[in-house]
Amino acid sequence: MIFDDRLELQFLAGGNIVEHAPVFSPDGRFMFVRCLTKVQVYATSTGELTRVLDDAKAPLISLELDLKQPELLIGCTSTGDLLRWNWAAGVLKHSTSLKLCAEGNTTVLTCHLLNLYKGGETACAFVTSRKRSGAAVNYAVVNTSTGETVPVNCGLKLKIRTPLVDVGKGQFKYIVLAQGMYVYFVNYVSWNFVRFKSANQNLITCVRMSACEKVAATGDSSGQIFVWREFENQKTMTNRLFHWHHTEVTSLAFSPSGVSLYSGGHECVLVKWPLAMPEKRKYVPRMASVIRHIVVSNDSENVLVCTEDNAIQLLSGSSHTIKSTVQHFTYETQDKTGRSKFPLGLCLNPRTNSLVLNGRTGHLQFYSAYNKSMLYNLRVVDSNILSQEANRIIYNTRISKAAFNINWMATGEEYNDLENFPEVRLKFWQFNEKLQSYILNTEVDLPHEHGFQSIIFSNQFQVDNLRCATAGRDNVVKVWGLTDSENIYKRGNMWSCLAQTSYRNLPVGSLCFSQDGSLLAVGYGNILALYDSRNPHLPLQTLSCPPGLDGVISKAQLRLAQNPLNGARKEFAQRRQQLWALLNSILNSNDEKLVQQAKELIAGLPAKGKLLNQPDDTQKESVFNYIMKMSELGLHQKLQLLRRFGIQCSVPAVHQQRLMEHLQQRVVHPHAAKMKIRKLDARLHRLHTRHRFKAKQRLDELAKRRQNFEDLVPQELMALFSVLKLDESSQPKQKNPSKKLKLDEKGQSQPAVKKITAKAAPLQRSAQISHVQFGAGNQAHLVAVCTESRVLIWNLLTLRLQAGLKLSVRQLAFDPLTNLMAVITKNDELHVFQPNVPLPLYQRSNLPKTYGLAWLPRRQPKQTSINVDWQAQSTLLMLTHSQEIAYLAPHGHSPSDDAPAPISFAQPADAENLLRHATFGIHVTKRQQASEDSEKRSGPLIIGRGEHSAVNAFVNLSAHTMPSMSLICGEFVKSLLTPADTASRHSSQPGGDRGVTNGDSNGINGNGLSHADSDDDEEEEAFDEEDLEEGEVRRPRVGAARKTLLEQNEKLEDQLSGLDVDQQALDNRLKIIGALRTKLKL
Repeated sequence: MIFDDRLELQFLAGGNIVEHAPVFSPDGRFMFVRCLTKVQVYATSTGELTRVLDDAKAPLISLELDLKQPELLIGCTSTGDLLRWNWAAGVLKHSTSLKLCAEGNTTVLTCHLLNLYKGGETACAFVTSRKRSGAAVNYAVVNTSTGETVPVNCGLKLKIRTPLVDVGKGQFKYIVLAQGMYVYFVNYVSWNFVRFKSANQNLITCVRMSACEKVAATGDSSGQIFVWREFENQKTMTNRLFHWHHTEVTSLAFSPSGVSLYSGGHECVLVKWPLAMPEKRKYVPRMASVIRHIVVSNDSENVLVCTEDNAIQLLSGSSHTIKSTVQHFTYETQDKTGRSKFPLGLCLNPRTNSLVLNGRTGHLQFYSAYNKSMLYNLRVVDSNILSQEANRIIYNTRISKAAFNINWMATGEEYNDLENFPEVRLKFWQFNEKLQSYILNTEVDLPHEHGFQSIIFSNQFQVDNLRCATAGRDNVVKVWGLTDSENIYKRGNMWSCLAQTSYRNLPVGSLCFSQDGSLLAVGYGNILALYDSRNPHLPLQTLSCPPGLDGVISKAQLRLAQNPLNGARKEFAQRRQQLWALLNSILNSNDEKLVQQAKELIAGLPAKGKLLNQPDDTQKESVFNYIMKMSELGLHQKLQLLRRFGIQCSVPAVHQQRLMEHLQQRVVHPHAAKMKIRKLDARLHRLHTRHRFKAKQRLDELAKRRQNFEDLVPQELMALFSVLKLDESSQPKQKNPSKKLKLDEKGQSQPAVKKITAKAAPLQRSAQISHVQFGAGNQAHLVAVCTESRVLIWNLLTLRLQAGLKLSVRQLAFDPLTNLMAVITKNDELHVFQPNVPLPLYQRSNLPKTYGLAWLPRRQPKQTSINVDWQAQSTLLMLTHSQEIAYLAPHGHSPSDDAPAPISFAQPADAENLLRHATFGIHVTKRQQASEDSEKRSGPLIIGRGEHSAVNAFVNLSAHTMPSMSLICGEFVKSLLTPADTASRHSSQPGGDRGVTNGDSNGINGNGLSHADSDDDEEEEAFDEEDLEEGEVRRPRVGAARKTLLEQNEKLEDQLSGLDVDQQALDNRLKIIGALRTKLKL
């Protein structure tokens, strides 16, 4: 593999910000959110990210403010590192390690600060940990300043399950701790504890301690909430039941005054319980997703609600209205169906170059990779979302496929509960310019049976003659187009089916339009069919790969020398000629006798063949290397060849045991296999009648394959152990010497010919096409086809196979700007290549599991070749199984680095350039006039013509990213101002250039163009003298007057360069400067 050490796997979006509960600042203006190893500080009023604390080296499991020093933020990692930040300054003040984690194999589970100080600067913490997986949980009290363990005398013993802990930090110093169905109340002053059992033995899911009262609350898996009072003594303990949730309670929170209790669950409803009158509870319905955490600020003005879709919503404590939302990347809700969370993968919207993928249930999320912000969530499924239940699998309608055009979007949604007939819908959405959103245009019910396989538009940027092709699991391809609406209530265009086709009822793997939209390529099984997109009834051409080149059908290669080789024995040459003649006869006829004779010739050894010379080690090594390089053969076939040549291999000790176990696992015990098949057969009655027959048929086929495998393995596989020298007891059985050998005519023994049984033949099937992709530009005549183990490149001009790659492709992404194809193999390897030259430009292994790929075009492409930087035009983005968007880039680089600089409102003064035009970041105008004699580069400003790049930059900026026009209009006008060259003013050439002023007749006018002499010189000069008198400039002696005028001129120029003046004041000063320069000449 080729590795580029400069590229690192970095993450653009994602990261779970709702895994842990956030923390409010003391005044409630900020909130602290944990995201793996980072602490993100957000402003509660706007939801804007203000600071990131990234000093942790391991995931943070706790984050709290110190009680006596609220400016200190204390966090603990899973490895036992205690970090102390001054969050206002963003500085890490102190870092220490817990002594209980000194052994190195201890994992910290929870860490909560106590209202307890043992000689340290900060409060002590109650820490639970586990030494190894499956061990009991230990607890300890540690000093957060030194990391030392504080000895306590408590007889509490915890079990294996990870505990749920909450601590009371007010007047009542108690720890509430739950494990399974048991809840413990511990007084961390006297260290006495009491244990209670949950009602109906339900699993406790959350616990909370009140801040101002001796009251605790617990929620269980059945939706019941118990409020505990007087829990110090079992006899005086009282609890009260609060029950509204029908599923497990996920979070609880007390108000700071202790009057109310907030709860949340899978119903997506926030419930507020008055503790005195719980029947007068209030609801905040239709939250975004399942509620995970609830946090109330100290002044009860704000309530933070963390939902499972990776969003944090800030609600008003009184009106319960949403004030702000923090949402970076939407997560799919966990369900029990076992289906993929992102069936859509990763798509690119060509209108805004935003990433589109599955979001909440029934939604599509649009994410901007340039700004690293969530644009919006679009609800596609127009049906209610069913909440999850404890003992049932709930199915919701999900978006399985989608395609995008610059003006249209097509979505395919499915609902299949495996009991009823599936519901399939195809929807076409049109982008509305006024609303800046998608509006539903056409909805088609049941366009395909059993679901969608692929949806694609004929062109991403074309609107006229647009086509859309859909492929379903019913082996049918349909082509849709825009037609006039037949609805009398809604006039306009609508989508309708123009044609449909299929080919031999073969399953459709993928389809793709050519760059111009004239051809449609469809992969049916192992056949590539090419259609005319205007009339796709019959295929224009069908292409199928030759046997063996698709990587699935086994092939045989025969290489026979035309002339006898030196040293070759005559019997081998005769054997080859006989075999070649038989193969020719077999190809031309279907005689079973010839087939049987060929099998005997292949399996048997020459009757009179004897090895004259034993091959030496060098020859054996060359044969071994040649056989191991034959990628067409499997391990079993390679070992058979090695045994034929008499070569024994040695396996390294590191891999010997693994290979031994691998070969032993292939030996199937017939009795165990039969019992397993019988158990599966007994469970068939549980299936629906519609699926029972198919399951029975598959089970019968499995039984046949098992029988063939059981007959083949004991004869062939066990004998291979001797070749690898793995076990002495695994040597092949020796021939019984008591058996009589066959004798030939000369009385010599003849070995028995080994026969190949019909059952031992390999199970062959055709290759299945999974991806089809056309090239673009000068490579538009090339089509890439992906099968299970090959990538085949077809040339449509010659209708021949141009190239092939041995890759098992799982995902493919194509970049039309550079003709680069990026594929992820089943072994999590990345390969980037072009179809015309299938040599990889970049390869990388050990990538995380991915759901999809997408190429993101750069805003400012790099002026480098793709051979030097394959991401010069576009960046490859990957959606990982950890629900994060990753990319490959050098350290410190991101896809947003090539975006234009933000708009600047400052114009710094410079000695060489009076005004720098930094209005739009990418446009800097610096016009210099060539002059041989230049004494000074400062002078009056002349309004000139702006460059086209400034106007283009102003027009091409996105409207939603620009500030108010009142803010940038003045800066845009000033960016068109250029400094005039004043060298000609001081020129002393006779009869040459004169001084340049706004009023000089032989100078330069306001548009930077020269003009002829004028008769108004005297009038302008008089006008300048009047302005000069208004400026209170008197006429003393010549030397003193010149000195005074020069000083005033410098002051005015300094004031002009240092101040940001308006246009009227600028004109006045230009007149004064012009009059001063005229006086200096006189």
